Amino acid sequence: MRWQKTIRAWRLKGVKKYSTVRIIKKSGDIFKLPLSDGKVGYAQWLHDGTARFFLAAHDNESAIQEILDLPVAFRVVVYKDTPNRYGWTKLGNASIPIDCMQPQRYAKRGMITGQLSVYFEGKETPAKAEELIGLETAAVWAHPHIVERLEAQINRRESVFLKSIKVV
Repeated sequence: MRWQKTIRAWRLKGVKKYSTVRIIKKSGDIFKLPLSDGKVGYAQWLHDGTARFFLAAHDNESAIQEILDLPVAFRVVVYKDTPNRYGWTKLGNASIPIDCMQPQRYAKRGMITGQLSVYFEGKETPAKAEELIGLETAAVWAHPHIVERLEAQINRRESVFLKSIKVV
């Protein structure tokens, strides 16, 4: 799979899986994250453990204001240790837009029953497929999958990982 090739490429380039420096994540922190082709992407950590990822792959580090002006690719729940494990660098902190202050609704399919539901603030509400269109799939994302999805969006192709977990 493409994301497995990405991990192998990072290892060949010397990207360490574990960082010796612990990154304390605060709401509004802006991060630079390594992409598979030597470029960098950007994310902003949000108060609810999600991060919004910007639709960009740059050769050099950009200024925070330039990053904030970029379009947002997606917003997902991120494993708490991902920034430490995959060489993310904190660039600074910036205010969070109002629309990102609100909790996000997620599409979910029961593992056993297959029942569709909307997950919001710890509660599941039964839903029809039409109600789930446009919602992010309930999942916790790690760096390799984030990179695969971000690069897929930048290159205008379908994300293999997102397709594998998509509810509707």
